[in-house]
Amino acid sequence: MRALIHDFETAGGSARHCGVVQLAVLGGVLHTDGRFESQWQHSAHYHPGGSIDPATTRVHGIHDEDVAQCPDYRHGIPPVYREATRQGFDALVMGYSNTGFDNVIARRLGCRPRRSLDLFIPAYRLKKRDGLESASLGHMYRELTGGEPTHAHEALFDVTMTAALVTPLMARFGFEDFASFLDWATVGQPVPGLRLRFGPSRGKTIESLDDDALTAALNGWRGGNIDVHASLDAEYTRRGLTLRPEQGRLF
Repeated sequence: MRALIHDFETAGGSARHCGVVQLAVLGGVLHTDGRFESQWQHSAHYHPGGSIDPATTRVHGIHDEDVAQCPDYRHGIPPVYREATRQGFDALVMGYSNTGFDNVIARRLGCRPRRSLDLFIPAYRLKKRDGLESASLGHMYRELTGGEPTHAHEALFDVTMTAALVTPLMARFGFEDFASFLDWATVGQPVPGLRLRFGPSRGKTIESLDDDALTAALNGWRGGNIDVHASLDAEYTRRGLTLRPEQGRLF
């Protein structure tokens, strides 16, 4: 299967509005065993259309002066995705926490993947199942490959780490065929102890919410982590609540 792995570094702020300072993409073939064979690569810095939040600079190390002469991301990035589509890499777009971040930015810039895989989903399931310290990309890379995330938050290194996680994640969950793993990883599953990352109940576990807060969270979910929706739905059903809220189109 042809696939594209992408990662953005930004100037800070919401994925719906932020400027971009770096994009890295790998286009290639995902083999049956999950091995990613890279066939095309792009990595470049861009001017974000404004200043970079100092707090964001402390994460990725990119300063205003580093991108002062770079092309504006709004003009420079769309041709990258057009080329990816021309080569057929839009069959599957992959990333790490890309559902609520990288994919959102990419859609603003013309990316229209036929399918998406967020490797944070199976990684977080593994963290909860095995009691791992963290589900961050760097921690998972160290846990699953034995390598050191020496250049974490450098976009090209991040996509390289992401590519390296597919096969060991498959192995940890007993999958030998990538197609089966993809189906499993893209269907939401209830995860005990999941904490909300949105709304007035942000930071609370789903199980700890009262009925009104649970209903509000379920009604307020508008896409993102598929396991959050599955966990909200399962808890709602477990309590025997019947006035299921109208959510409209969520996916």
